[in-house]
Amino acid sequence: MNKESIPVLSVGNILGEETLGITLFRHSVKGRNAFEQPHKHDFYLVFFVEKGSGIHNIDFTQYEVQDNQVYFVRPGQVHNWLLNKETAGFQLMLSPEIVNMFSGLTVLPFFEQNVPYCLTLNENRFQELKRHIHDIELLIPDNELLTKEIILLQLHLLLKLLQRDYLIQFPEHYSSTKPEKIIKQFNFLIDRYFNEESSVHFYADKLNITPNYLNILSQRYLQTPAGDVIKERTILEAKRLLTSTDLSIKEIAYQLGFNENTYFTKVFKKYVGKTPGDFKESYKFYHPYP
Repeated sequence: MNKESIPVLSVGNILGEETLGITLFRHSVKGRNAFEQPHKHDFYLVFFVEKGSGIHNIDFTQYEVQDNQVYFVRPGQVHNWLLNKETAGFQLMLSPEIVNMFSGLTVLPFFEQNVPYCLTLNENRFQELKRHIHDIELLIPDNELLTKEIILLQLHLLLKLLQRDYLIQFPEHYSSTKPEKIIKQFNFLIDRYFNEESSVHFYADKLNITPNYLNILSQRYLQTPAGDVIKERTILEAKRLLTSTDLSIKEIAYQLGFNENTYFTKVFKKYVGKTPGDFKESYKFYHPYP
């Protein structure tokens, strides 16, 4: 395990070569089936599983890998997997700069915080998406400028088709009204400031609304008071550090802004049902490589 922090892998770390923003490859050719060390990425990953089985953990939600699934992992999330050796599909890795190019239209819900990260499709729908993947795959080796622009258009189309399928399966994550957009911005701000700020008042100020209104929106759309949403993000980071680093509980508590180890343990147990030590001992998905 890493003593200081959770490993953050780039495309170069994984493939042994650097690419320019858009990386697409067949899992059976370059992918790893045993990627058991919990880690983060500095890129967005869309993992298309055409055939396969196994387990995929994304921020302590365990998914059973099946045929015709699509997984979404955003930068900063902790994930790992153990897949059957026959698993086949495609890995699409996108830099934040590429994803941000598409931010002018409706947001891509599968890259948001606190949403389902696995989309299950029927075979016909998966094959339709696969045809779009093939179109991109054929164009990527061409370095001509116009071809690169066509790749971006094809990629945007693929992501929008995924968005349509995702919202059919998870309609509650459609963001069309102002309150829902406020909640999405609230989640974004928490992800940025949770290590520094834990008061509802701080986030309400950033959103230009009152703390009371933020709490009303949080309870309506997240079914949780705003203060608990903030604390749950801190606890998620604590889980990440407990299972993916060798930092002591005291070091983790200090890193997350707790002045007293006993208070950190009390808060952690309130939200998880276990002490930090018990949680670390019980969570056994990490297996070091030989």
